[in-house]
Amino acid sequence: MDPRTVNPIRSRQTGNHMQVTSSGLVRSTSILDDCHRVVLRHLHANMKNMFENSDMAFQEFADKAQSGTSHIRFMEAMGIIQRNHAQVEEVFYRKLGDGFKNFGGPGHSESFSGMLQDEPLMLVSMEDADIQVAIQNMVATATLGSTQVLFELRQRLAVLNNGQKLEECRVPASPVCLAHHFYDAASELDLEHETRLIVYMLFDKFVLSKTFPMYEEYNQHLVKAGLLPNLKYEVRKNPVSAGSRSRGSHSAGSGGGAPAGADAQGGTDNSQSLGDELFSNIMQLLSRRDRQLRGGAPEDGNNQGNHGQGGPAVTTPVPQAELVSVLHQLQLQGQPDIDASISAEQIVAGACHDGEAISSLKACLSAERKQLFTGIDRRRMPVADTQVIDLVGMMFEYLLNEKELPSVAKVELCRLHTPYLKVAIIDKNIFTNINHPAHDLLNTLANAGIQWVFEDNLNRGIFPTLRTIVQRIIDDFDNDLGIFAELLDLLHGKLRDLEVKAAAIEQRARQAAAGKEKLELARSCAAAAVESRVTSHLVPDDIRQALGDIWLDKLMFIYLREAESDNSKAWNLAIQTIENIIWSVEPRNGDRECAELHERLPDMRKQIEQAFETLDTYGSNDNEAQLALIRKFQEIALAGLSVEATLAGDNRDAVPATLQGNAEAEEERYSPEVEVALSQLRQVAFGTWFSIQEDYDDSAVRLKLSWFSKISGNYMFVDGMGVKAAVMSRAELAALIATGKACIISNEQSSFVERAMEAIRHMLSGEQKAFA
Repeated sequence: MDPRTVNPIRSRQTGNHMQVTSSGLVRSTSILDDCHRVVLRHLHANMKNMFENSDMAFQEFADKAQSGTSHIRFMEAMGIIQRNHAQVEEVFYRKLGDGFKNFGGPGHSESFSGMLQDEPLMLVSMEDADIQVAIQNMVATATLGSTQVLFELRQRLAVLNNGQKLEECRVPASPVCLAHHFYDAASELDLEHETRLIVYMLFDKFVLSKTFPMYEEYNQHLVKAGLLPNLKYEVRKNPVSAGSRSRGSHSAGSGGGAPAGADAQGGTDNSQSLGDELFSNIMQLLSRRDRQLRGGAPEDGNNQGNHGQGGPAVTTPVPQAELVSVLHQLQLQGQPDIDASISAEQIVAGACHDGEAISSLKACLSAERKQLFTGIDRRRMPVADTQVIDLVGMMFEYLLNEKELPSVAKVELCRLHTPYLKVAIIDKNIFTNINHPAHDLLNTLANAGIQWVFEDNLNRGIFPTLRTIVQRIIDDFDNDLGIFAELLDLLHGKLRDLEVKAAAIEQRARQAAAGKEKLELARSCAAAAVESRVTSHLVPDDIRQALGDIWLDKLMFIYLREAESDNSKAWNLAIQTIENIIWSVEPRNGDRECAELHERLPDMRKQIEQAFETLDTYGSNDNEAQLALIRKFQEIALAGLSVEATLAGDNRDAVPATLQGNAEAEEERYSPEVEVALSQLRQVAFGTWFSIQEDYDDSAVRLKLSWFSKISGNYMFVDGMGVKAAVMSRAELAALIATGKACIISNEQSSFVERAMEAIRHMLSGEQKAFA
């Protein structure tokens, strides 16, 4: 079997070759059985270490618990794990064994049909969504840590899979498989959500993050079995057809790319939006610039490649395959200059935002293009190819000037510079066809970086997937553009997961904010109701305290629970009872008042007791103690004795300070700039994105307007993952807008590539000196 069919990057054997014969199945089974034993040896040790440390971990959580209930929950989880860890291991190892046993068989694909990374996050259970995201993050981290050895495993195991390319989820004992098996096994544990997440955290720490040595030995065992023992990588040179070269020659002569609407097969794609006009205009401007650099020397109409001092025309242009080969070698070498110029620590710390760091990245891109010409004679290159190389370089320089794109994403995407040089040489339709997979992928990566990369926590959003995609392109992209469509599907799937997760988190944030707001309103209404009843009445202090505590709580419960709130029967009964209590305990000064109390008190006591029984389910139900307290002061009032009491007056503390402040703020007069901002905010819809910088010392952040309170007038903002990030009043937000610390982010209709192309045209035509 030719191993070159395994991957677009050819696997070249310089030694022994593994041949699949009629006895291949027997030998494959033997090889996989040996690999299974290798994997088990590593996993047995790691799983044992995990369960040995689980007691210590849960004990630490229990010691730090904020309540006795939490402490008990952690201790119970410890006991559950102690009693059931053997069963968990049994399920885990059985699932692992099935993966090796079914490899390459009819049931192999079916066994992975429910793989975790293919299941969308559902709104039905947010606990399941949290667990799914946690598992996906640990898988991504483990995969990144073993990228090279996992690639080699896929290559070698593909030989045993009849030469069919293997996704990672088809590789027995790959990170995603191990996570899937443990997910199934851990379902045997009867744990609550919080403690279950801790179990997955322990699996990641003690097992999944320790798999690199296992994969190395796994690979070595396959090598000893004769599976691609001398695996090397080289460009598979597929010379382009004569027809393709003819089209390329035509492009070079015209100074443009392929005809507008022409796809790689010469067909027409009516969905192209940039069109030939913008691309041709840029190519003409590049030609004019080149003529000016050559001092006005006339341009050869066919293959003038000398960009020096007007040398003679070259009649033997560089074949496209040779240029692609040189670019591929540069692609595999990577970009050490970029890695050396900016460290990961600087990226995460946000140091890349300054002009010096951006200039350093631009210099790295320029040096990479210069390196291309050390391996090829630039004078022999077609004009169109050199212009395309310049154009790609300008696109990536424009990317570095995208203000909303986090710096860590800029650094990562800049690694695609050489692969995209190669794409543009192979197919110039990348500039004009919005459905071109490489065009679409670059747009989607840039947009995803703006919305879903969080520099304070790189594992939180799309960055792990972005890094995986970039590395896959560098490792696997030969000259087959199909890989871009494959990775685009992967990216869209991850973005859908993030969108579902963020929408669910945002919904919970809105519900929590609305609930808190309603609770505050309930407290305000209850406090006002109680205060208005005791105002101007001489109420004994003990009764006043009971009304302010127990009956305030009852009124709050009624307000929140009853559909009609403060118009419900329960609310009216509670108010009537409060009034009866106050009247019955208020001290009497004369015989007449005492006589009236003596006459009415028996019926009133019955009403109060019946009300206590009716309202028993709302709030505190310590009825006997309350009734005894009330009877005590009723008897005191009957006897005409004096008690320690307070004459209540107007109490503004009954109204929450936040609501008072809001009412006062509405009465203020604002500056003309703030008034304009307030008027603008009245037209803003939910879902609008803002750039907000509350402090000049902090960087601006992208936040989405998610909710507005009609009660307090406050706005709630969430970040890209739907987490509540800020709450501020309309006046506060308007003041930030008026001072330039906040602004609405307009919905950009054009794509990144289109914006870059337009900016390049403006720059080349002299309308602007540099990218804005």
